Amino acid sequence: MTTVFRFTATPPLSLYIHFPWCVRKCPYCDFNSHAVKEDLPEDAYVDALLVDLEQELPSVWGRTVQTVFMGGGTPSLFSPAALDRLLAGIRARLPLKPDAEITLEANPGTVEQARFEDYRQAGINRLSIGVQSLNPNHLEALGRIHSADEARHAAQAARRAGFENINLDLMFGLPQQTVEQALEDLEALIALQPDHLSWYQLTLEPNTLFHAHPPSLPDDDMRWAMQEQGQTRLAEQGYGQYEVSAFARRGHQCRHNLNYWGFGDYLGIGAGAHGKVTDAARNAITRRWKKRHP
Repeated sequence: MTTVFRFTATPPLSLYIHFPWCVRKCPYCDFNSHAVKEDLPEDAYVDALLVDLEQELPSVWGRTVQTVFMGGGTPSLFSPAALDRLLAGIRARLPLKPDAEITLEANPGTVEQARFEDYRQAGINRLSIGVQSLNPNHLEALGRIHSADEARHAAQAARRAGFENINLDLMFGLPQQTVEQALEDLEALIALQPDHLSWYQLTLEPNTLFHAHPPSLPDDDMRWAMQEQGQTRLAEQGYGQYEVSAFARRGHQCRHNLNYWGFGDYLGIGAGAHGKVTDAARNAITRRWKKRHP
């Protein structure tokens, strides 16, 4: 007997926006990102994003966006004025929930407090800051453009700017990293009191420099010890694990990522973005992929 699954309701809708530029391509990164070689085409890219969105509108007429996520690349390379115009254009074309979660990914070394304040004024209410490590040697090995002090200052500046929902990214299983060093990184990040912490293991993904020229990584037993002891410490500090690499204080789970995990719908606009939209009436799902290069 064949069982036919039928949709009884339309799932929540999110919007993902991709910004494909970085100051420098990290050797572990397999996302669609490219080192900046000249001035960013801010106005032209915002215009292109809004055209991209308009082409998606017929598939989601009448639906309200619950969350917006600006990822990359490094979206914080774009000025607050450019993102303000982008968000205004989105609101003019598509209804956003009044309390929509609007996340911006930012890298230390590309932002300062005044810029964070202007992002808040533009309507961004959640920041995700890519720290990755607070150990100078590991930051260098990862090809990061910032120092440990710059990472700390970015987290503190975001809080002073009024952000009440801040995620910090941290990696473990780094080249030549010991268990003690991984836990020291974690303790230092917890001391910054983020509302959410993404703590994930370095993996060597295809089409990356690290995959082509693998560095010496901790063995499986060491990485398991890092993960197990880190999870215990995060739980002790009030961070609940709600998916593979995400830990949050009560009320600060990332709603955008939860929509992905819950098989919700999402529009994807920008170079390399992809989306999934459910048509309950036709009992169909449409997936779209955008061209990789900006």
